[in-house]
Amino acid sequence: MPMTRPITLLFLLFLCTRVPAQQAYGAAKSAETLQGLNDLATIDQMMYYIPGIGSPSREELLRQSIKNYMMPIRQVPQTGMEWAYALADCLEYYVNLNSNFKDNLSPDYIVMNLANAGQRPNLVDGFGLLINSGTVSAAIVPYNSSTIPNSVYSVARFGITNFGYLFRPETRGRNRVFETRKALSRGNPVLVELATDASFTRLQGGTYEPTGPTNETHFLTVIGYDGEKETFELRSSLGRNWGNGGYVSISYDDFGDLARTGYVLIPKE
Repeated sequence: MPMTRPITLLFLLFLCTRVPAQQAYGAAKSAETLQGLNDLATIDQMMYYIPGIGSPSREELLRQSIKNYMMPIRQVPQTGMEWAYALADCLEYYVNLNSNFKDNLSPDYIVMNLANAGQRPNLVDGFGLLINSGTVSAAIVPYNSSTIPNSVYSVARFGITNFGYLFRPETRGRNRVFETRKALSRGNPVLVELATDASFTRLQGGTYEPTGPTNETHFLTVIGYDGEKETFELRSSLGRNWGNGGYVSISYDDFGDLARTGYVLIPKE
């Protein structure tokens, strides 16, 4: 069922009163040592408001998209690496915002670095790697690489200050929608773990609605919403032949049911 008018009005009122207080992208922030923020008030304080993308205007509170600021869709070599490709997608967005060049960052370096350290690569450890050391350009460690060259020790690293949990599996569905919209309205992509059915990797067309048991998990980046249609637009790393050129829309209701955990990056200044 559609979200009720009081919820929508509350959302608009909250953003209109809170967004101007957010620090602009690149503004200095206090040091934060805890990896993985859970308190939503702290995440609100740390989350960037990006001028020219995030906006408190009514039109942009109704719909928002950062799609044009993202790099081209890529195809993950195996679904077990989706989280790393989604993580690199989100980091690239921030790295390239204030640059005259567009740099692809290496998700493969993240996975191999963790594996070489004796860890089973996963998203939370990937966040930790970006906090502590960062990843490198995909020009140094290309997609589908099997080795890390020695040159990584003498090149620029790209990382984050921290990350926040926007919601968890126990969060109510409409709160997942609320927090995701709030982050996007300020110009921030949201990395999400989505429960799906077995047909997801073969999806054709621009809309996803589960038709069977949702026993699989996929990692995607939420890059936009439409408040009139009550849909989110999600970006995958399953290639341009998947969905609608690598993108898919999902209703607020289905998102509230299927999105298990949502994350937002706190990039470096």
